[in-house]
Amino acid sequence: MMGEEKEDEDKVLHTTWFGTFIIQKKEVLDKKLFSKDAEVIAEKKFQMEKGEILEEEKELYDKWGEVYVSSERLTELGKLYQGELRYASILKEYSFNDSLLQEALLKLGSKKIRESIEFGEHMAKAVHTAQDLNEIINIKLERLRDWYSLHFPELEKKVKDEEYVELISKYGSRDKILENEDIERIEDHTGGEITEKESELYKKFAKGIKDDMEYREKIHDYVEKRMEDYAPNMTALTGPKLGGELIALEGSLKDLAKRPASTIQVLGAEKALFKHLNKGTKPPKHGVILQHPYVHRAPKDKRGKAARIFANKIAIAARLDYFEGEYKGEELKKQVEEKIKKL
Repeated sequence: MMGEEKEDEDKVLHTTWFGTFIIQKKEVLDKKLFSKDAEVIAEKKFQMEKGEILEEEKELYDKWGEVYVSSERLTELGKLYQGELRYASILKEYSFNDSLLQEALLKLGSKKIRESIEFGEHMAKAVHTAQDLNEIINIKLERLRDWYSLHFPELEKKVKDEEYVELISKYGSRDKILENEDIERIEDHTGGEITEKESELYKKFAKGIKDDMEYREKIHDYVEKRMEDYAPNMTALTGPKLGGELIALEGSLKDLAKRPASTIQVLGAEKALFKHLNKGTKPPKHGVILQHPYVHRAPKDKRGKAARIFANKIAIAARLDYFEGEYKGEELKKQVEEKIKKL
C-alpha cells in the first residue's frame, strides 16, 4: 500500500497523440495540447518516432522541474516511471476526434514515404503505417460496437470483425441485415429502433472502418511484394511480415545489415533490456522473433538457444540482401531447421 501511495505522489510527464501532460494522483496538473491540425499532429508523431523530444515536453519539464517520464524517449528529462500507467480515462476529455487522428496518420504515412529514399526505409515506414492503422481501426471499431449495441447488440456475438463492419456498412439497420443475410436467426432483439438518419450514420461510420481495413491490407501486400523483390533472403528465412518488422525496428535494411546477431535477437524487447540494464532483472532472450515458429514452438527452456540460432542466420540474410549478395535463402532456412532440430 505504501508503494502505491508513493507512486500516486509522483509527477509524470506523459505524451499522447493530442498533447503532453503532467499527471499526479490521476489528476492533470498541467498540459500542452497540440494544434487541431492534422499536419501538425503528423509532424509531432513523426518527431516522436525518430526519438526526438518535443518543444511542448521541454516546456513542461522546464516549468515543473524534477518529474518522471512515461517513455524511454524522454529519459534524458527524467527517470522512467515504473508504476502502472492508468491515464487513459482522465485524458479522454482532452482527446480530439477520431477523424482528425485518421487524417494525421494518413499524412504521417505520406510524410514517411517522402522522407524515404532507400528500400529498407520505405519498408520501415510502411510497416509503421500499418501498425498506426491498427491503432485507429481498433479505436473506431470499439466505438462502432459501443454505438451499434444500442440498436443490435446481438450481432457482434454472431460474426467476426470484418463481417460485422461489412454488414453494417451495407445495410445499416438490424431489419435489413436479417432480411438479406443468411446468419443465425436471432429471435429476441434487445436493442432499440432507429430512424433512417441513424441507419445512414451507422453505414458511413462502418464504411470508414472498412476502407481503413482494406488500405491496411494493401500495405501488407506492398510489404510482401517489396520484401520478395528486394530482400529475398530475409523473406525466405523469416517470411515477409517478420522481416518487414525487423527492418522497421531498425529503420532501414542498411541499419539492420550492420547489426550483430545478438542485437537482432532482442529487437523489440527494448523495455525488458532497459530494465535489465537499470534494475538487474534477467536479460531478454528474444524480441519480435519469438513470433516465428522456429522460436515459439521450441520448448521454453530452449527458446533462448533457438532465438540465437535464428538471429545468426537473419544477420547473414540481411547482409546478403543489402550488399547484393547471392541468393542463399533456402540454404539458410535449411541450416536453421537442422540446428533447431538438434535442440
